[in-house]
Amino acid sequence: MVKSVLSDILLTPDKTQLHSKLLEEIGQYITQEILNHPLMKEESQRISILLDGSTALGVVDEQSDVDVIIICQDEYYSSVNHRFEQAGLIPKQSSFFMDLRLPSGKSGHYTLHKISEIKAALMSGNMEWLWNASVSYIYYDRLDVKSLFDAYVPLQPEVLMRFRKNSYIQLRSYAKSLDNPVVRGDAFPILFLAVSLYKEALRCAITIEGYPYPYDKWLVSVAKQTTVGRKIMECAGDFWSFIRDDESFAPMYQEDNNFVKMEKRFRKILVEEFRMRGIDEPWLVEWWKFMEE
Repeated sequence: MVKSVLSDILLTPDKTQLHSKLLEEIGQYITQEILNHPLMKEESQRISILLDGSTALGVVDEQSDVDVIIICQDEYYSSVNHRFEQAGLIPKQSSFFMDLRLPSGKSGHYTLHKISEIKAALMSGNMEWLWNASVSYIYYDRLDVKSLFDAYVPLQPEVLMRFRKNSYIQLRSYAKSLDNPVVRGDAFPILFLAVSLYKEALRCAITIEGYPYPYDKWLVSVAKQTTVGRKIMECAGDFWSFIRDDESFAPMYQEDNNFVKMEKRFRKILVEEFRMRGIDEPWLVEWWKFMEE
C-alpha cells in the first residue's frame, strides 16, 4: 500500500487507530472480494486498485463511505464491463459502479476506469484527477499507476501557475461583479458572489501552497491544513455573521460593504504570499486583461 502526498491530510490523532484498522479492512476486501471475484479474476494481473475519497483523506466517521477505483488496460475494459452486465450486477450500457460492504458494516463502492483516460486527464491538467493522484492510497499496482501519478504530483510548475492564476483572476472577477448589486442592495447576487469569492480565495490559497484543490465539500477542511488557507479563514472569521446581518445586503457604497472589505483582505494576503514566493505577475494587478487565457 502506497500513500500519496496528501493522503491522511484530514486525519486527527484520535482517529489514527480506527483509520489504520479501516485501511487494513479495505485491503482485505480488495484481496478477497475484488481480485478474487469470479468475474474479475481473469484480469487481476492487468489492473491497479486504489482508495480515493474521504477515507484516503483520513476521515473516519459514520457518514463517509469507501471509494475504491479500479484502473485497467483499455482493451480489457469492455470485457470486464460485459461480464458484469451479463451477470446482472450492473445495468446494460452503463458505467461500471459496484456497491461494496465491509465486514464491519462500512459501505461504499468501486468503479472501473481505462488507464488511457486517466493518463489523458492528468496530461490535460484535469483538477479532479490531479487531486485523486495527490490523495489516493495505491493498494495493488500491476499497471504502475504510482509512476504515472509521480510524473504529475507534485504539480508541474506550469500547471500549478495556471491554477494559481485562474483562481486569483476568478476571485477578482467575482469581486468586481459585486459592485452593482451592492449599490442596488440586490440580496441574492450579493449572497451568491460572496460565497463564490470566499471559495475562490480558499482555492487560490491551496494552490499557493503547491497543491491542487479538492471538491467543495472538503475545501474548507483542506484549506485549514495549509498556512495560507488558515490566514484566509482567519480574516473571514465573521463571514457567518455577515451572512446573517441584513446590513450586508442593504444598498450602500461598495467600500462600506462587509463582503467587499473581506475580499480586499483576502487579496492583500494572497498578493503578499505570491510575492513572498517571487511571483509578481502582471495578472496580479491588471487581472482583467488575462481573463480569456
